[in-house]
Amino acid sequence: MSSKGQTAGGTALSDASEVASAPGVRVLPLHWLVLMKLSASRAQDVADVARMLGLADDAALTNVRDTVRAYAPDLSDDLESLIALGRLEAGESDSRR
Repeated sequence: MSSKGQTAGGTALSDASEVASAPGVRVLPLHWLVLMKLSASRAQDVADVARMLGLADDAALTNVRDTVRAYAPDLSDDLESLIALGRLEAGESDSRR
């Protein structure tokens, strides 16, 4: 793993929040989860990302774009495609956002 990846992982873990109903269980914010799943490149992970991004609001999408641009800029085009696909799956068009 690159030093940048290690930095992303450390930052992601420090941003994780504990689930109130399950003490000790921590959850990554959407932008880190998307980066992790895009980096894994498994078909199921990519499908998960499209569904999550299709339901995300503009503020969350901004965070996701910024994170991907900073840590995996080569995935930025794929990210935009997955946002569009997710919106289509959610029954929304780009013009509605």
